[in-house]
Amino acid sequence: MNIIITFAAAGFVGFLFYKLRIPGAMMIGAVCGTVLLSLTLRCAAMPYAAKFSAQVTAGAFIGCSVEKSDLLQLRNAYRPALVVLGSFLLLNFSVGLLLRRITDIDLLTALLCAVPGGMSDLTLTAADMGADISHVVVLQFVRLCAGIGLFPSWIVWLDRKFVRKERAKSETAFSMKERKKSDSSPAGVLCILLSAGVCGFLGRCLRLPAGTLIFSMMGSLFLKMTVLPVSLPRWIKRLAQILSGAYIGCSVSYDSLMKIHTLLIPAMIIVFAYMLNALLVGNLLFRRFCIPFREAMLMATPAGASDMALISADIGVQSPILIVVQIFRMLAAAAIFPQICYQAAILF
Repeated sequence: MNIIITFAAAGFVGFLFYKLRIPGAMMIGAVCGTVLLSLTLRCAAMPYAAKFSAQVTAGAFIGCSVEKSDLLQLRNAYRPALVVLGSFLLLNFSVGLLLRRITDIDLLTALLCAVPGGMSDLTLTAADMGADISHVVVLQFVRLCAGIGLFPSWIVWLDRKFVRKERAKSETAFSMKERKKSDSSPAGVLCILLSAGVCGFLGRCLRLPAGTLIFSMMGSLFLKMTVLPVSLPRWIKRLAQILSGAYIGCSVSYDSLMKIHTLLIPAMIIVFAYMLNALLVGNLLFRRFCIPFREAMLMATPAGASDMALISADIGVQSPILIVVQIFRMLAAAAIFPQICYQAAILF
């Protein structure tokens, strides 16, 4: 009964936040609803199965977001993608080490707080690795809000004020076909989820950090690339976000909530660092690879690939190559960056 009540509270607040158009609505709302239930009625409960299901679904979504055309376009996009990924990795370690030095946050948590990946993926990974997920949730939420709400307006302002004359000289060297819509039949979706579940269970049995997420992502990606080009419907993703948020909310204690005010300076550092990185890397891509300025800046913006698709259209950028770079940034941030952070935390 407590599990049902927790899921209902998480889903209700998540849906409310979604209607209010809050960034990361379903997951943040689920966290808030669960924490509120925990602090008032003290009956919040969510089993490990919820975390496992959320990780498997998140891995399946990441795998299904990659198209064959994305892999074929690597010959055009690999150099800008390497620049973006290299800058994000350097930024990740620089900010993480700075946070560790000026705060009492442990090194692994500090590094994961600065990873430019999906908020739900990283919080689940942080839970797997033993980091303080209350810190990761708050600081990743700040990064998400900045990437969606602050960066687009800032990029448009910079473009209009400083790059207007140079924009006409810059023609993108990349061209891509429109992304095709994948099938989403119930049988195909079930096969993808089963494949992700089996591979995710294998990753869990191997006891690898974030093994469930990584193996489920690889399993769904392999199945999609070979025999089953399927995309998962949004309601499954939202359900996973609610499960993830509820599980995370159950692990947030009153003591951890009392520490949130201490994260104001780390949040400001993370936002400033990402803005500086977007400015420097965006200019490098603009001048070195002749990528239009707005597109180059968006490539270095720490938001999700799906968010970038909507944001870019809103500010007049129609570039599938931007989505490709963001997808591979998302893949690296979900599968590679946390592993590097984990090994670095062990060594140092």
